[in-house]
Amino acid sequence: MKPHVCMIPLLALSVLSGCFMSAEPRIKTGVMLAPGPVAFCTPDEPPCRIGYPSGDGYVIASEQEDEEDVRLRFEALTEAAGVPVYLGEAELSDGDDPAWSYIVARPTKASVDGTPRFEIAMPSCSDLDKTRDDKFGIVRPDAYSCTVTDLAGLRELLITDYAEELADPAWWSDGN
Repeated sequence: MKPHVCMIPLLALSVLSGCFMSAEPRIKTGVMLAPGPVAFCTPDEPPCRIGYPSGDGYVIASEQEDEEDVRLRFEALTEAAGVPVYLGEAELSDGDDPAWSYIVARPTKASVDGTPRFEIAMPSCSDLDKTRDDKFGIVRPDAYSCTVTDLAGLRELLITDYAEELADPAWWSDGN
């Protein structure tokens, strides 16, 4: 997997150090976050991007002709501070070399032009204790990403190591 594949058009971010990646999709069946379209928002990159239902996930149309649309699928992860948190998988394509990057999302009470608004954040593996990688099914192929080999392990890692962050509104608004 190429390190530059960590670039996510959805989030309009540059190269992301420490993102969780996979060479294959790991969420088997996605859940819909709301009936109809959903606004996916990050604090550091307004405006929100609208995801339209497609199969068991969402598609966000690319803003550039030479980029592919972003496909997202979600599954329930946990509840933090009384708010459901979802684990998301964003399909990224680099020609014939697809990859999947992992994000977390939670609903807000706001909407974007009547569309339910979800905050999105990207947990980073770069700050995690490397001695626990095997426990969570994480492989570090380079300094830029962590490969997820076990979705259950990633879920456990996020629930245990990110419990405080997932419950903290400031973490969601810090541009993770």
